[in-house]
Amino acid sequence: MKSVFYTSVTGPNNGYVHDVSGMQHPDFDFVAIHDSHHQSFPGWESINIDESYPYDIERYAHKQRYPRMMPHLYFGDYQYSVYLDPKWALTPEFIDLCAEQVARKKSWIMPTHPNRKNLVQELLFPFCNGSLSLQECFKVIDHLVEENTDFSRFFSSLTGWLIREHNQTNQEIGERWFELLLKCYDNNVRDQILFPFAVNDKSHIEQSLNMGQLYNCGVKMSDPSHQARLKKVDWESEINDLLLYFREKTGVHTKLYVKPE
Repeated sequence: MKSVFYTSVTGPNNGYVHDVSGMQHPDFDFVAIHDSHHQSFPGWESINIDESYPYDIERYAHKQRYPRMMPHLYFGDYQYSVYLDPKWALTPEFIDLCAEQVARKKSWIMPTHPNRKNLVQELLFPFCNGSLSLQECFKVIDHLVEENTDFSRFFSSLTGWLIREHNQTNQEIGERWFELLLKCYDNNVRDQILFPFAVNDKSHIEQSLNMGQLYNCGVKMSDPSHQARLKKVDWESEINDLLLYFREKTGVHTKLYVKPE
């Protein structure tokens, strides 16, 4: 049985899907899940998510992550799936690498983040680049506290490259992950903050991948809109408000920011 290599792209002027018509692979079918803003994907089969998505189709960040988190909803006939964010120019070498990883028959394989090691760092990244406002960060913290979250369960992850067996445990992780996303975010989304709290047993997740493997295969970021989506914000005026709020609500120690002279 073949595995599926897929991506998900939603929203106007958002995302990039590489032409793979010249790199078909015996181990993979290629599928692009998209919304009505996107129609042509050379080399990929396509699924229009707007035809089945059960939530607000104008909330593009949520809609993009629906198949990312729950591939079993779209690929029930496949035993394994490989997901990669829609911003990369692919290479045959990278597809071969993914096939080698699938052949290892692990349940869930993904990278860890090379720089962000704790929840404070993971919150600060979208806050400082303007993709989550102070109030949006507060909402995430408040909901996790309401659920009596054990914040020590957090572990660093990169969720833009995922290799998964389609089994019951992974289905439950994906469903819980998307449930948290719906509750924590109204518009913008940072799913790496929430992923560890959807996982009951960290040992189920193998984090043996790294982005160096991807780059060594010649894969390059080719999404011209990616950097343009980041906002210029005066985060320095509010950063200590966020750090103090996090400390007060979670009991996790945080260092305050000292603005340079």
